[in-house]
Amino acid sequence: MKWIKKIGSMPILPKIALTFLLVLTPLFYVGLQMNESGASLVRQEIGTSLNSRVELYMDILNSDFDRVIRMMREYVNDEDLMKLSTFPEIMPDIDRTEAILRLKQKMDLMKSSSAFIENAMVFIPKMDRIVSSNANAITDLDLGMFKALSGQPDPLDYPFTFWENRVFVTIPFGLLDGAPQFLLAVEISSNEITSILKQFTPDGSAAVLASNQSVWTTFREGPLKPTKDELAQLNPMMEGPTQTISIEGIDYLIAGKKSDVLHTKLIMMVPIKVIEKPLDRYRNWTFAWFGVSVLIIIAFAFVMYRLIHRPLMRLVRSFRKIEQGRFDVSVEYPFTDEFGYLYKQLNAMVRELKRLVHEVYEQQYRARLAELRHLQSQINPHFLYNTFFILYRMARQEGNESIERLTKHLGDYFQFITRDGAEEVTLASEAAHAKTYTEIQSIRFSNRITVQIGEIPAEAGQMGVPRLILQPIIENAFEHSLEKRAKGGLLEVDFRVTESELLIRVEDSGGIDEEKVTLLQGLLNGLQDVADTSGMINVHRRLQIKYGNAAGLRLSRGELGGLKVLLVIPIQEVTPNVSIARR
Repeated sequence: MKWIKKIGSMPILPKIALTFLLVLTPLFYVGLQMNESGASLVRQEIGTSLNSRVELYMDILNSDFDRVIRMMREYVNDEDLMKLSTFPEIMPDIDRTEAILRLKQKMDLMKSSSAFIENAMVFIPKMDRIVSSNANAITDLDLGMFKALSGQPDPLDYPFTFWENRVFVTIPFGLLDGAPQFLLAVEISSNEITSILKQFTPDGSAAVLASNQSVWTTFREGPLKPTKDELAQLNPMMEGPTQTISIEGIDYLIAGKKSDVLHTKLIMMVPIKVIEKPLDRYRNWTFAWFGVSVLIIIAFAFVMYRLIHRPLMRLVRSFRKIEQGRFDVSVEYPFTDEFGYLYKQLNAMVRELKRLVHEVYEQQYRARLAELRHLQSQINPHFLYNTFFILYRMARQEGNESIERLTKHLGDYFQFITRDGAEEVTLASEAAHAKTYTEIQSIRFSNRITVQIGEIPAEAGQMGVPRLILQPIIENAFEHSLEKRAKGGLLEVDFRVTESELLIRVEDSGGIDEEKVTLLQGLLNGLQDVADTSGMINVHRRLQIKYGNAAGLRLSRGELGGLKVLLVIPIQEVTPNVSIARR
């Protein structure tokens, strides 16, 4: 515990350096373990790849030589070969020549059937001739070569014959005076085998293809020169996983494969140092990285202390002032680096906080004021006493039917504005209330004013909207435009739904100029106090408080010559299926 306290009392510079070293140490350990694991994995993958190469190359040899041997066995029964090897002297010259040419074509075909064939030939003792696929199609019989290639004890079990450092596949046929009647022979191209073997052998490695009697071919990169004793040492390792062996003081990773068809074995060897050379380089880089990292950490800790700690303390002090509610904080920084950006954003944040606090306060004030204005507008004294005067005049004139209509509309009107419950109603209910209001006003103004209210789209009837947003707009049209006209007044109301908005148009024919429209729109968009403004501004503020700046009223001069008011409500903000508030 004492050493923990001692570390805690150390200055920040050694703390930073020590912290980075503690973090770096496990990373370095993990890096070394990953390097060792990678080395093991690479060795395993190289061994697997080496085994795959050996098997693939041996499969290629088995396939090619098996095809060649089967073709040679088919040619044993060739009619031309039988005639030429049995009684060539009784054949007409033309027939004998044609038979030799056909036999030459077959030798050419056999040679072209495999890239490993150097020459295909047939020895015919009766004719004392050799027919081959080389340029000289017919040559004199080489008796020494014929005897050497005919001496294979069991050509069906092991068809390969070695003569003068050359490898042949031979099939003798019949015996005549102790010698074969004819001999089919294919010379194997050691150069082609070596070339293909080179393609399968990694750089710096070695490969040996040998039989029990002799070494066919070797391909060497580096100091490897295996002897017969060393080859004998490799025989037990022909099958199974790759193993490690030491030859001339050098360790090799070896893989081998035996062919039961060809009675040969293929051995590939890769020096261990060739495999681990890239890994050693990575291991050295790991140690170098750790050493350089230590130096960088020390330098970085010092620079970080100078460049970060001091500006950070200024930020901390500024945040403490903001915590205390002081929004007059302004931090200056002479540079344009990251701390300059942080200081700039801090100042912007303080200004935004100050504005938001003021805005929240103002919105709360406006919300309370809108609620108060709404309650006050529920019963309009001017409208109320005018209605009573109408009742008075109608009663004097004994218009009983008109009184019945008026009282019915008055009942509906006061029922809607005095009910409690939800703050929202359906658009259909709001439109019905507005229509009730226009019916009352139509009785008041008789034939002076005509009201046309359009149908609500089917998909919009049950949308929820704030209460009393349409009737105050219509009331504004009557009070400020239509009631001044002696005749011919017209008020139109229609509803439209787009993909993103609900639009309600209220337009009158009262007459208004563009200057007045611009003044009214500016009043709607202004930030001044609205305590004494009209119901239209009240509706505009209520819509914006509820739905945001995308909602509200849009004013313009209509085609009828009067004011056109467009109520805009974002469709995604509208609540569907709002139930009607209880009475």
